[in-house]
Amino acid sequence: MAVPPIKRVTPGFRPPLVSPALPLPEVPSVSFGDLVRLLAEGIADAQMALDRASAEMAVELANSQVEIVPVITETVDKDGNVRFSRADPQTVSLLEIGIMPTFYQFREATVEVSMDVHIVESTNEQTKTKSRGLFASTRDVQMDRRFNRDTKVASRLTATLVPVPSPIRIEPARRTVRSEE
Repeated sequence: MAVPPIKRVTPGFRPPLVSPALPLPEVPSVSFGDLVRLLAEGIADAQMALDRASAEMAVELANSQVEIVPVITETVDKDGNVRFSRADPQTVSLLEIGIMPTFYQFREATVEVSMDVHIVESTNEQTKTKSRGLFASTRDVQMDRRFNRDTKVASRLTATLVPVPSPIRIEPARRTVRSEE
């Protein structure tokens, strides 16, 4: 059965989610829940890109053919002379000979941002109900930076990737049978 051709993507040069050339306005504050959700969505997008890259590699390995000699027989006669014979070469894919793509997953992701956290209360004008929410703001931090106030402000993004086993069904089932020759 023929494997469909792989759509070539140059590794490491995927289009960014947001172009760095676009001037983006800063949002003065965001709900803490949205901040956590944006982090989770960013990790999910990155995980999907990792999974796609591994799947593309599996297709490339399946399409890459090499010739192998499946059996080499060494025969030693009664005088101690050694003779070698080999089976005819066979063309197989790199996947068939056991070369597997590596799969990765995020084990941990940390984003540290200097910000002020505020509890904000709002009133729904129609129902007259009040609700509270946790909001994160960088406005005071930005002002400190602008006026060169002595602040120790740093942002840090850390992600830990670990290799994980290939999906169980990616490797073909193998069996050995004895030839009747």
